[in-house]
Amino acid sequence: MRDKRVLRGRIPTIQYGGLTNIVVDDGNYNDAWRVTKFYISIPAVHDPSLGSFDSCAVLATHEDAIPNPVLSTVIHWDWSDRRQFAWTSIELNGDTQIGAWSEGVIDPQHIIVRDLWIGITAAFATSTRDFNYMIELERVKLSDNQAVMALVQEVAQDVN
Repeated sequence: MRDKRVLRGRIPTIQYGGLTNIVVDDGNYNDAWRVTKFYISIPAVHDPSLGSFDSCAVLATHEDAIPNPVLSTVIHWDWSDRRQFAWTSIELNGDTQIGAWSEGVIDPQHIIVRDLWIGITAAFATSTRDFNYMIELERVKLSDNQAVMALVQEVAQDVN
């Protein structure tokens, strides 16, 4: 099997499609994945109204780890929740200029065994409903005991 994977695609923002589940489970719990890079981008980089496309995103191992209690356009970054493990954003200065592009902040110790959830949102009102994402992963081999612990950590916040 490959030791590196790239997951990429285009998904709706949280206000138009909710969270998106990306399955990384290959049925072998001794194979896990570590995120090494996490990018997001708008699809139309030369759109003259780019100023409204500032965006942020989060990766998590459980859907409930990306709460959305107040507004449908807000994703909450919660670094105390172990199920959230990667955060990124993009700042656009309008008129086809990308102001700041981030590889994101990624917990280097977090591993994924089964599911990966992604939520993307525009920081301000926008007519765009879809954003691009690209996630680079590297394989991590686990013993049976490590696999059990990793599975528990995917759904339980307080397990270190």
